[in-house]
Amino acid sequence: MYDTSKSMVVLVGFNYADATKIALIQRGLSLLYCTAAGTCPGDREFGLDQSFESYPTNVAENLFALEVIEKTEYYYPEVEVTDISYEASENGDLIPRITIGPAEEDADEDDEDDDTEDE
Repeated sequence: MYDTSKSMVVLVGFNYADATKIALIQRGLSLLYCTAAGTCPGDREFGLDQSFESYPTNVAENLFALEVIEKTEYYYPEVEVTDISYEASENGDLIPRITIGPAEEDADEDDEDDDTEDE
C-alpha cells in the first residue's frame, strides 16, 4: 500500500534567498501529490491517478513515478523531478520521497531561437 498523503517533497538547487517562491512551490507540489485525480472540482485532471495501487510493487512504483513526472511537468513547468525513492513506514506502507530541482532549459529550444534570429 502506498501512502501518498505523506509524500515527502524535497527541493534542491533553488535560489534559497527567495524563500516565498520555494514555499509556494513546495506547498503546491505537496497538494498535487496528495490529491487523487478527479476529486478537484475546478480541474478534474489535478492530482495523481491512483490506479497504480492495484499493481505489484515494482510496477506500481514505476507507474507512480511516471504519473508524478507527467503531472509535475504539466502543473509546474519551472521545476523537474530529479529522483523518487520510497521509505517503508512502521505499518508497512511505502511513503514516496520526491526530489525536485529547477527545470533545465532544453538545448533544442535554444537552437531554434538562434535559427530564427539569423533570418
